[in-house]
Amino acid sequence: MKLLENWPAILIEKPKPAIIISDIHFGFEAELGDKGIRIPSQTWKITEMLIKLIEEQNPREIIILGDLKHKIPLSSSIEWEEMPRAIQKIREIGVDVTLVPGNHDGGIKKILGNAVKYAPSSGFLIEGERRFFMYHGHRWPNVDIVKSDLVFMGHLHPMVNLKTDVGSIVKKPVWMLIEGDKKNLIKTFKERYSVRLKGHGRINLIILPAFNPMLTGISINSMKPEDRLWPLIRTNSFSITQAEIILLSGQNLGRLREIEKITEDTL
Repeated sequence: MKLLENWPAILIEKPKPAIIISDIHFGFEAELGDKGIRIPSQTWKITEMLIKLIEEQNPREIIILGDLKHKIPLSSSIEWEEMPRAIQKIREIGVDVTLVPGNHDGGIKKILGNAVKYAPSSGFLIEGERRFFMYHGHRWPNVDIVKSDLVFMGHLHPMVNLKTDVGSIVKKPVWMLIEGDKKNLIKTFKERYSVRLKGHGRINLIILPAFNPMLTGISINSMKPEDRLWPLIRTNSFSITQAEIILLSGQNLGRLREIEKITEDTL
């Protein structure tokens, strides 16, 4: 398993070579259009990015951790007309597409039909180099998460605010890597689902940046307490302040607690 340098993507080798990405949000620009901000469709630009990534890494599968589409509760013409053609182009390369539905993916089966494989929105477990749990992040995961060694999650579009040497603020997408306590996780799921569970040791969480480069996201070094109320963090199994923050370039910025005032520094 590795984070792919300069890509918001993860490569796993087993049980078959697969690329993990999250938060494409096809049709995001249609929402901007509704607000009077006119930009051309980005569907084919994003599709070209995906094809380039596939050609570089040669996976057999792409796993999308939710929010393939954007507009809710309805869907735009981009999602109805362009998104299916984009997925077809990916499949024509010989790559399977699996979607873990996210909070923006309502009604997506009506649009895509059988063009993709649908995993449960509560996540699913893969036995590979390690035991991986794939999950979007907007809802409670299912109990299989406690069997995993490493959780992949999207949803947040994590970004860091950085201050340039001329005083402007820029937002950069980042990876968040957090080591957690499986004991606390098991305790929470025992109480929530009234099931018998066993396990101990550590569990790691990787929060992926959004694949769509147009998107903004949560500014991790200026988060308020109410921003941290996504379900997995409410288990008290993962400490956000202990998260290791890594830019897409591979530069390690250190732990979040050390960079929460990073806007005071310069790039």
